[in-house]
Amino acid sequence: IRRQPGSAMKPFIYTVAISNGYYPAFTLLNQKFDYHGWSPSNFSENEYGGYTTLRYALDHSLNVIAGRMTTSNIAPPNQVVKFAHKMGIKSRLAAVPSIALGTSEVTPLELTSAYGTIVNKGVHVSPIAVTKIEDRNNILIDKFIPIYTEAISLQTASVMTNMLQSVVTSGTGRGVRRYFSYPAAGKTGTTQDFADAWYVGFTPDLVAGVWVGFDDHRIKFTNTYGQGAVAAMPIWAKFMAKVYKELNIPIKYFHLAPGVVRATFCKTTMDLGDPKIATSKCPETVTDIIIAKDMPGKCEMHPEEDKIKKRKKK
Repeated sequence: IRRQPGSAMKPFIYTVAISNGYYPAFTLLNQKFDYHGWSPSNFSENEYGGYTTLRYALDHSLNVIAGRMTTSNIAPPNQVVKFAHKMGIKSRLAAVPSIALGTSEVTPLELTSAYGTIVNKGVHVSPIAVTKIEDRNNILIDKFIPIYTEAISLQTASVMTNMLQSVVTSGTGRGVRRYFSYPAAGKTGTTQDFADAWYVGFTPDLVAGVWVGFDDHRIKFTNTYGQGAVAAMPIWAKFMAKVYKELNIPIKYFHLAPGVVRATFCKTTMDLGDPKIATSKCPETVTDIIIAKDMPGKCEMHPEEDKIKKRKKK
């Protein structure tokens, strides 16, 4: 089957943004906009506000922020399509801004496979069901080896893994913790009129995806029971808990890749849509990860004291 993935498509938009030099603490205006007649809305009216970080926007699946990304140079639709295909999506994707909301149809297997690229340090491994065929005498008839493709950088994959962990920690995926306590990351997806519910996620060892819906497109959920967080996510969490228990898989943790560092940003500049690295004089700060080469300049609104003195001397 092919179905619209809804917000389960958003990690690809954010992957492009991170690859283009943006970072989790970067801020965009969380307000409705109109782009040539297209005006996406957040799930509920109380989700709008001022400048919002990319991390928070992904955590809470804000459609407006994702839409701003695909209607700008942050994550152009044609680049999203290119990245998604490299990461494992095989279906045809329409290079339009609404790709941010998952309007192009995909299969559960290819979507799950593409998420695997993120946790697999940016390398896509083609999914296979059979590794080899032997006859009754154990003579090898055929052997199948997955194709490995370098899709995104190690650093981009590391940042995206970290951001998707936040979805489970404090976002739409936090319900996972009711059933599964191991380190995990993932994203919910809900399509229009609650037609399809998704949850795709991973641990350091395994990636799995869940789709819940109906064979007949005319049949849909009638209310919020059709949300990804309600219909699909508990299945994923219970499945993973069972797998880890049955296979006795030891606990592992996610680690940041070399070149991904922690940085402290000035909250004032973030609230103005132009995040800068904090000085000791910034009244409020936010610490998050960033790829070192994408580090913005220092805050000039709150300069260090010695710089003020030098200016006075001049």
